[in-house]
Amino acid sequence: WNNVKIRESFPKMIFSKENKDFYFVHSYYFECLNKKNIIGSTKYGLNFASIIGKENIYGVQFHPEKSSVQGLQLIKNFLSI
Repeated sequence: WNNVKIRESFPKMIFSKENKDFYFVHSYYFECLNKKNIIGSTKYGLNFASIIGKENIYGVQFHPEKSSVQGLQLIKNFLSI
């Protein structure tokens, strides 16, 4: 479990304003070269992009389906757009 910090300037329709803990099961991470596509970040030894997005495409580095209430809410938010 690690905390995901949502970028302040990102609209909060999908990702809530509060920073949440989500379930990460591995130590791999995606290096996002275009920093404006980073929606959320996590610190685990180093800061890395844990949520990215461009236009209507989003990706998360964690497992929302295994992340308790906050993960299920995230899935629900995705399905509502």
